[in-house]
Amino acid sequence: MVLGAGAAFGLSLGGGSVVSGLGEATDTGANAISDPDIEFFDVDESYLTMGHVTFRGGNTLDLVVGLGSGACTRDADPEDLFYTIADRGPNFNCSDAPSVADRSVESLCAGNSGDKIFTNPGYTPSIYTVRLDSGAPSNTAVVTETLPLRDSDGNDITAISNPLEVTTTEGAYSINGTEIPYDPNGMDIEGVVRLADGSFWIAEEYAPSIAEVSPDGRIVARHVPEGVHEDLADATYPITPNLPAVWRRRKLNRGIESLGVTPDESQLVFAIQSPLANPDVETSESSRNIRVGTFDPAAGEMGEQYLYRLDRPDSFERDNADGTPDQSDVKISELRVLDAEHLLVLERISATTKLYLVSMADTEPIPRTYDERDRDETLEGLSADGLQDVDSFEKTLVFSTDDYDGFPSKIEGVAMPTPTTLILINDNDFGYAGAETKIARVKFQDPIV
Repeated sequence: MVLGAGAAFGLSLGGGSVVSGLGEATDTGANAISDPDIEFFDVDESYLTMGHVTFRGGNTLDLVVGLGSGACTRDADPEDLFYTIADRGPNFNCSDAPSVADRSVESLCAGNSGDKIFTNPGYTPSIYTVRLDSGAPSNTAVVTETLPLRDSDGNDITAISNPLEVTTTEGAYSINGTEIPYDPNGMDIEGVVRLADGSFWIAEEYAPSIAEVSPDGRIVARHVPEGVHEDLADATYPITPNLPAVWRRRKLNRGIESLGVTPDESQLVFAIQSPLANPDVETSESSRNIRVGTFDPAAGEMGEQYLYRLDRPDSFERDNADGTPDQSDVKISELRVLDAEHLLVLERISATTKLYLVSMADTEPIPRTYDERDRDETLEGLSADGLQDVDSFEKTLVFSTDDYDGFPSKIEGVAMPTPTTLILINDNDFGYAGAETKIARVKFQDPIV
């Protein structure tokens, strides 16, 4: 299905809606290009079914792989082909056991409502190759290859929680209420890029970390915040403490969820999903200050960090139509590196997804002093008035799903096969709540940059 879009939006060169670093929108004039054409694709799930699981004395869940936690393309590949990842497999909060499993928190999680139930503990995080097929009787997306992630010896890894002491973690339970041991190899992968040589980089939430992956799926090195490496000393692949220690203050389940690479592959760019809990969770929940970091993969070194200011929750129209979201509901779930200086950032709650264009070249990095963990005044604790010595991205709104019909909730993956084309995919949470994977191809008449 192809839709002629109706609402206007703006790009950086020629006008539209611009949001300053302090988060205030201004009108810059006429639109740079016309609205895009949009095609939707259904996913052939016959290859992705995980069957069903039944809780003793409770509900039965039908499960299907959720492809859309992250997405990317590679210049050498056809325009109808892209790569995706699924996160840590079918899981849900122990606090949701009564509604999802029709079982009590006590029976499944020993009363630990803050932990997780993993329905398929042996699930292996994987990278998927997806091909879009346009035409009658309908547009379809098909998975053509699955690449499981492996340790140094070629053994499949799991997605079970890590044994972390320097940062927060979650206990894990099976559908029978059995406690599952922590796994230092486990990853909750949320971002992916593929390089010209066929290797990958992935981003994940647990540590949080970024990791190099060989073309055959082996973890070459997982880069974690300083201090986390000691907690993961028993991992069976290399762990290196190459990210700043302050990043281990990520809010639980809000680690690194986006990853991009510059065209020359000299720099990786990634963002924390929510403001760091720096110094505490209460600060994270009210903060609008997101860190976007760069990393030199050849040197294995963290580069500069930039400040991205989240929108206020009342600007996400469809989410407000269903309730009253809080600032802590606003998050970054994906980014794409468009050229040596420009980023496309996916900011969302659930029903509303926005894509913003920002420039690293036009923004001064965050002063390194804000990586100090004993600061009285943290970056995340600063209001707009307190950010006088910290530059932040000027945001230009490129696209919002509030302006179009048919888009799913929880869009987390963005691939970009051409300068004028975006592929958007949602995270269906493995279908346990009935959500389906849906893909949209958005074609602009002119390049985004």
